[in-house]
Amino acid sequence: MNKEFPELHDFFGAYFHQDWTVEHDTAEQVIDAFLADSDPEDLMVVQHELNTLLDQRKDELVLRDYLLKELSCYYCYWNAWESGESWLLHIANRLASRLDRP
Repeated sequence: MNKEFPELHDFFGAYFHQDWTVEHDTAEQVIDAFLADSDPEDLMVVQHELNTLLDQRKDELVLRDYLLKELSCYYCYWNAWESGESWLLHIANRLASRLDRP
């Protein structure tokens, strides 16, 4: 378990696990499931941890390795996104949009 980002580790490990493609057709569906399953407090903590990770400005290859080995994320975002930063920003924006709804 990642001690720096425990909730982010739980998110990636539970939703973007090794068999995520068995449960969902797309990464967007995975994010939708997380949004549907989570209460606002959990979403806020994950969003905060995402923003903290993004603030670290990790090199692209370091970020890939970190997501896999430290956060248990098995989504190969580089096949669909220009960078890990852009994909993580997308997730943070999806969380923010959900939190902004009444």
